[in-house]
Amino acid sequence: LGWAATSDPTNFKSWMWKRHAGFDVVTYTGNGNSGRVHNHSLGVVPEMIWIKNRSQNVSWAVGAAGMNGGTNDWNYYMQLNNESSKITDSKFFNTTPTSTYFKTSQDNDVNQNTRQYIAMLFASVAGISKCGYYTGNGTVGHAITVGFQPRFLIIKSTTQTAGWYVLDTLRGWGAGNDEFLALNNNNAQGGSNDFGAPTSTGFLLNLTGNSVNGNGEKYIYYAHA
Repeated sequence: LGWAATSDPTNFKSWMWKRHAGFDVVTYTGNGNSGRVHNHSLGVVPEMIWIKNRSQNVSWAVGAAGMNGGTNDWNYYMQLNNESSKITDSKFFNTTPTSTYFKTSQDNDVNQNTRQYIAMLFASVAGISKCGYYTGNGTVGHAITVGFQPRFLIIKSTTQTAGWYVLDTLRGWGAGNDEFLALNNNNAQGGSNDFGAPTSTGFLLNLTGNSVNGNGEKYIYYAHA
């Protein structure tokens, strides 16, 4: 019946994370200084960070391990609210995060003076969650190993214009015509594509185009059991 009120209809869905192993939330007030240090309590190095300026109508900033295939990944960023591929610019994330802090620049999207921000930090937890990346091969049945059977998945191409695709087993993922959503738009879910299916150790990709499995194209993903 929903989580905000019992009057919410069942076609509203939420995915919720607890601040614990694999996920943390940091809020802060911007100071406009480049190299601003933000402490976190994740206990491990964040592998993906989402930041949103809560005071202004500006884009979500996303940094992630694998953004550039494992080389200088934090010199690149993407935006959660659009389909653009990675942008070659370190103006948001000054350096690779550590197990205790991450840094931002003075940019309006991440650290403008007096503005309010929220940062969401994700990391892999064995058997539970996985922040990873892969290269597409353009073939049906491309297998990605995460070490567990996922129920929830986000995939984003870093080299092609494509959506932030969201799949989960509650709404329908694994039987063809998968019900997918995209974080970058407000469209209703679509079920006209066979993205693939979860397996006992990861997931299969059945699409062969640039959206999630273009030959030679690069992708990041977040999977959760």
